[in-house]
Amino acid sequence: MLGGLLLFTAAQAQPASSVRERRDRRVVLPRPGEPVLEVPVAAGILTTLILDSALDRATMELEGRTRFKLVDVGERAINLEPVMELGAGEHLMLRVRFADGAFPEHAVFALVSNPSVVDNRLEVSRRPLAPEALQAELSEVRAQLAAKEAELVALRASGDARSPAALALAGLLDEDGVSARRVGLQPKKEMQSSLRVVDGISFRATAWAVVSMKVKNYGKTPWTPTEARLIRSTGGVPVQVLGVHMKQPRIGPGEVGTVVVETEETAWERGTLLRLELVDATGTRPLLVPSVAL
Repeated sequence: MLGGLLLFTAAQAQPASSVRERRDRRVVLPRPGEPVLEVPVAAGILTTLILDSALDRATMELEGRTRFKLVDVGERAINLEPVMELGAGEHLMLRVRFADGAFPEHAVFALVSNPSVVDNRLEVSRRPLAPEALQAELSEVRAQLAAKEAELVALRASGDARSPAALALAGLLDEDGVSARRVGLQPKKEMQSSLRVVDGISFRATAWAVVSMKVKNYGKTPWTPTEARLIRSTGGVPVQVLGVHMKQPRIGPGEVGTVVVETEETAWERGTLLRLELVDATGTRPLLVPSVAL
C-alpha cells in the first residue's frame, strides 16, 4: 500500500507532458567552443533527431541510458523516449560520431527537461544551411508567427467581456453598485512617446475596478501596451493590476484604440486619485496618465 502511494505521489510530481508544446525545428551543430545544443525531452514522448550525414552507430554514447524506454540509432536518425522525467537543471549528454570522419567528427547534444516545450522532430545540419534552406525556414517561421497573431487577435476579440447578468451571477455586483468617473486627460507636458488619451472613464464596484481609455497614436510605429502600473497619488502605494486588455492587437499610427486596465478588489476610498502608467514590450514608449479617480 505504501509503495503504491509513493508511486502515485511521484507520478503526481511529474510535469504533465500533454500540456507541453511539441515542436519541430531545424538547427545547425554548434561550432567548437560554442554551447552544446540543448534538446528538451519528456517522458512518454518520442523525440527524433535527424542528421544530414551518416552516423557511426556503434559509437553512440548516452548518459543514463537505463532511464530511456526507447533508444534507437539508425543510419541518420536517433529516436529517444524517456521512461521518466529529467530533473530540473539536469543534463544527459548524447554523443555520436559521423561515419565519414569529416569535420566536425562528432555531434553532441544535451538532453534536458523543459516544462513548456519538448522537441518532437529535430533536423540537425552539420554545416550552415544554404541560402535556399534558410529562406524556406524563414518562410516557415513567418507562417507560424502569422498563425499566432491570428490566434491572439481572436482571443483579444473574445476578451473577458461579460453581460451585466453574468457579472451578477459571478458575484461581482452588490448593493454598493458601480460608480463611474471621467479620467483626467494628460497635460501637454505629460504627453510622451506620441501617445495621448483622448477620452476615458473609470468604473468601480466593491469587487473590481476598471479604467477604460481611448488612446491615439500620433507616432510612426504601432503601439501595444503589455503592462500597466497604478500607484496611489497619496503615499505612493501600488494597486495590483490584473490585466491589460484591448479590442485590437495594436494601435497603428494615427489610429485610436480602446485600452482597458483591470484591477484587484477595491480596498481604498472611493474617489482616490491614482497615477497610471502603460508601457509596451520595449519599455521605450510609456503612456502616463497622472490623474485617475477610482
